[in-house]
Amino acid sequence: MATLPGAPSAAKNSTPRPLLYWLCGLALAVVLAAGTVLALAGTTVFSSPGSGKLLDGGWTAAYERRLEQGLALRGPAVSLWALARYRLFAQGNRGLLIGREGWLFSAEEFQAAGDLEASLRVDEAAVREVRDELRGRGVRLVVALVPAKARVYPDKLGRYALPAGQAGRYRELLDLLAGLDLPAPDLLAALSAARRRGEVFLRNDTHWTPLGAGAAAEALAPAVSGLLQEAGSPRAHFAGSDGPLREYRGDLLNFLPLGLFQERLGPRPDVVSPRLAAAAEPAGGLFDQPAIPVVLVGTSYSAGELWNLEGALKTAVQADVLNVAEQGQGALAPMKTLLSGTVLEEVGADVVVWEIPERYFLLP
Repeated sequence: MATLPGAPSAAKNSTPRPLLYWLCGLALAVVLAAGTVLALAGTTVFSSPGSGKLLDGGWTAAYERRLEQGLALRGPAVSLWALARYRLFAQGNRGLLIGREGWLFSAEEFQAAGDLEASLRVDEAAVREVRDELRGRGVRLVVALVPAKARVYPDKLGRYALPAGQAGRYRELLDLLAGLDLPAPDLLAALSAARRRGEVFLRNDTHWTPLGAGAAAEALAPAVSGLLQEAGSPRAHFAGSDGPLREYRGDLLNFLPLGLFQERLGPRPDVVSPRLAAAAEPAGGLFDQPAIPVVLVGTSYSAGELWNLEGALKTAVQADVLNVAEQGQGALAPMKTLLSGTVLEEVGADVVVWEIPERYFLLP
């Protein structure tokens, strides 16, 4: 197997039928040829570009714009090229890895955390600083370390594999957190066990399914409940239910621009049932301001409403949860925002659950 993104292995993928090779190649050639003829033969390409000087690039820019506008079949051509790469070579745009049985993976999971933008990284010093800041305010910290999708589904990687140097990375991070005296349940073990009940990650997305988020919440519940009990925190009763089934277009499909071919020839869509959580009984009186003992902060693994980690925590812990996670900001920035404000004091929080994807965590 390959140890780096994009490197093929000796493992064989299923070979498409020869007819598909010829049909895709022929259709692509026809579309590209027709689009080029339409563009070059159109009067819009060869007419005067108007204002602009030759030396300052004005004419060149005008001709380029008109050439692009004249490519009436450019969109279908791009889609056909993406289809050929996907069906013939199991490849997508840069950043996408296509595994077995229609499973898609992000190449970011195969990178070292040090290769990411500095604003996205979390290291030991940052975690220690957050821990001490929260303890100084009478709040305990629980870390939800999210394992990489590729680590939970190595059997779906096909010709790819996590680099050898990352084989024990998740366990090393758990040991690091234990050394900081922080509860950090083994979510890799929980998600791997939950696979027997269904898919715990979305096939076409980097995130987990409602089942995966629920399994993570169940693994976090003993640590969170124990700290709430020590603090004498108020509890509440929440009942979970399944929402209606819906199709979901995953974020990794953005790296596979199949256009009008997506529905019939692209990866099948994920179909999920969002897990809902509702208070089983009113908390307090009409004018009471009930405390919210748990605050959830982190990335889109926590912020996403479809998988609803917030609701899963409410039902697993039987306590109210305030979700202040943010999408697209990494794990550290939302935590800094939380600590710079007064939310913790306003809601009377006793426990903060900090969700951190392992790919953002920088080992010493």
